[in-house]
Amino acid sequence: MTKMANNAYVSAIINEWYDAKGENNISVQPKATTLLHTILLKYRIEAKPMRDVWGEFLNCKAGEFELWYKSLTPDEIAEWEVKRSMASKSHDPREKQLLKD
Repeated sequence: MTKMANNAYVSAIINEWYDAKGENNISVQPKATTLLHTILLKYRIEAKPMRDVWGEFLNCKAGEFELWYKSLTPDEIAEWEVKRSMASKSHDPREKQLLKD
């Protein structure tokens, strides 16, 4: 990872921290931000890899589905629902219109 990429993650974390402080009516000395920024720059920070929700679903055993589904975040559930709906429209014979002459 490049130093610039890490700086981008640190900046994103600091911005998220500012937003959270504002939402919770918390204020700190400006020096605290500088200290946090300096400390975070010492670490290698990487984005969390995207989860392949649909791939996991296709490989999920029937008995494990409930536990797998409960592990999903609300965004992942929405993603799964969209892909499930698309697959249903593509492969469910009830969704296909029959040609009649």
